[in-house]
Amino acid sequence: METLSQTRIILSTMERLNSRAHLPADLSALLGKTALLQAKNTGVLELDLSGIPLSQVPVCSPLDFSLDIKNFEALIARIMEAILEARDIMPPSVVNAVVQIQGVVGKKELSLEQAWNEIRIRFAGDDFSGTVLKTWEAQTPEAPSALPFLVMAAAAPSLQAVGRALAEAKGIDPEQIHTSGACPVCGSPPYMLELRGKEGQRFAHCSFCRFTYRIRRVACACCNIDKADQLTGFTAEGEPGFRVETCAECNTYIKTIDFRELDREAFAPLNDLESLPLDMLAANHGYKRMALSAWCI
Repeated sequence: METLSQTRIILSTMERLNSRAHLPADLSALLGKTALLQAKNTGVLELDLSGIPLSQVPVCSPLDFSLDIKNFEALIARIMEAILEARDIMPPSVVNAVVQIQGVVGKKELSLEQAWNEIRIRFAGDDFSGTVLKTWEAQTPEAPSALPFLVMAAAAPSLQAVGRALAEAKGIDPEQIHTSGACPVCGSPPYMLELRGKEGQRFAHCSFCRFTYRIRRVACACCNIDKADQLTGFTAEGEPGFRVETCAECNTYIKTIDFRELDREAFAPLNDLESLPLDMLAANHGYKRMALSAWCI
C-alpha cells in the first residue's frame, strides 16, 4: 500500500474512531498516531534474509526474522517522543511508562534489541519468560504491555518488509487459498480476517509479520476444523462491517472485517480497535481471542 494511500485510510479510520464515544479516546489517539508514524517510515530498510531456509513450510518462524536495527531504534524513539508531546490525549499509564523507558534507554540501561528477541521467542511459542519483558511488566504495572507495544510498533515496518520479501522469494501467492489459517510465511496465527470482492473471498492478517493471505471460507482459522456445525458467528447492533467468527472445537474467536457494502477501506490494525465491543461480547460468551492484536496488546 502506497504511503499517501495508507495515510489517507488511517486518517479516515481515525475520524470514525474519534466519533465513537464508547471507544477509549486516549487509546485511539495512541494507536492512530503510531500508525501514522509507521506509514511515514518510508526509508530504505536494510534487511538480512540470508540463512532462512526457503524450502520450509511455513518459510520460517518468528525466530528467523531480523530487523533493520537502526531503523527500529529510530522509530521507537520517534514514537516515544510523539506520545510525550501529545501526553494530554494519551493514556496516562502509557505516558508514565514511556517516561521511564525513555530514561533508561537514554542511559543504555535497557536493551531494546533484547526486548525484541524476547518477543520473537514468545511469538514462536516457546515456553520462555524473558527477563527484560518480565522486569518491565513489574516496573510498569499499570501499563504492563507498554514495552511490547513500543517494540512491536517500531518493528512492524521491518517485519512487514521481510514478510513480503520472503513470500516473493518463496513464490507464495496471497490470492491462492491456503488450507491452514496460520501465516504461510512465519506460521503465526491471524489477528483479524477480512472479506473482499463480490464472492466474499476470505483473507487473514498475520499477527506477527502482517502478511495478508487468502484462506478457506468455511474453516476455523485457528484449529482448521471445517465442520460447519462447529463454526458459528454473530454480529452486534451498531457495529456495521464487523462480525465475530467462533469455533466450538477450540473455543476461540476472531473478528472479520466486511466493508464490501460500506464506503470504507480496511486498515486492520485500527479496525481491530474500532470493533472492540465485539471482543467484549465474545469474551462474555466464553470464547478466547485467537491472537494478540498487531500492537502486541
